[in-house]
Amino acid sequence: MGALGAVKPIFIKYYGFSDAERHALHTLFRLSESHRVVYAPWTAESPEAPHVVLIDGDSWEATLALANPLHDSFKLAWVGAGAPAGAWRVFASPVKWSALIEAMDEAFLPVTATALSLHLDLAHDADLDVHFDGNDDTAPMALKGVSPAAARRVLVVDAGRDERLYLRAKLSSAGLHEVDEAASGAEALELLRGSVYQLVIVDLGLTDMDSWQLLKAMDGMRPKTPHLFVTGSMQSWGQGARAWLSGAEVYLKKPLDPEKLKILLQNI
Repeated sequence: MGALGAVKPIFIKYYGFSDAERHALHTLFRLSESHRVVYAPWTAESPEAPHVVLIDGDSWEATLALANPLHDSFKLAWVGAGAPAGAWRVFASPVKWSALIEAMDEAFLPVTATALSLHLDLAHDADLDVHFDGNDDTAPMALKGVSPAAARRVLVVDAGRDERLYLRAKLSSAGLHEVDEAASGAEALELLRGSVYQLVIVDLGLTDMDSWQLLKAMDGMRPKTPHLFVTGSMQSWGQGARAWLSGAEVYLKKPLDPEKLKILLQNI
C-alpha cells in the first residue's frame, strides 16, 4: 500500500501556473509519498476539502479564485505581486518550491513528530539514486542537450581528495578533460565567479560551509550552470527532493554507481 493509503494527505488546490510549474508541483506531490507529511492535488473526487489554496497571482484564474467565498476558510498561498491582505503565505514569482514545502511542513507536521522538513534527512527504504524527470525513477536520466567539447568544462566540489580523483578519472573516460577541483565551498565559489562550467558536481559533505548554502549561491549566479549533480552519503527523500529543488538533475548516493555515472556523463 502506498503512502497515500497509510498517511492522511494534505490536499492542495491550485490555480494558474505554467505547464512546467505544474509538472514541478506534481513531482513534489509524488516525492512526498515517502515523507511524514504527504501532499496531494485536490480534485472534486477528493474525500475532504483542500487544506491549502495555492494561487498564481499572475494568472487570469486568480481573480476567480479570490471571488469564491468557499476559499475564505482555507490557507491561501499566493505567488507573485498583489497578494490579498488575508493571504497565509506570499511567495515571490517564480516560486521557490522549497520555500512552499517548508512553510507547509511547518504548518502541518504533527506536533509529536520530529521535524522532517526538506532541511533534514528522511529515511527511505529503497537504496536508489534519485533522478528527476523521466518515466523510470530507477534508471539513469537522459540529460538535456549535448554541448560542444570546448564548452564542456566541469567543476568537482568535494572535501575528499580520493573522491575528487575518482570523479576526475570518470570524467576523463567520458571525454570531459577540463576539470577543476574544489575541496571547500569557499574554493568553489571563487572558481564559479571566475569561470563558466557545463557541469558542477557538489557533494553534501563539505566541511567549511553548508553545501546547501553553496547550491543556493549557485542558483543566484548568471549564467546558470546547465548541469548540476549532487552527491551524498545518505539516501533519503529529503536529500533527493531538496537537491531537485536546488536545481540538480540527479542526486547520487555514495559510493557512486560507475555504470549510472557513465551513462549520465555521456549525455553532458
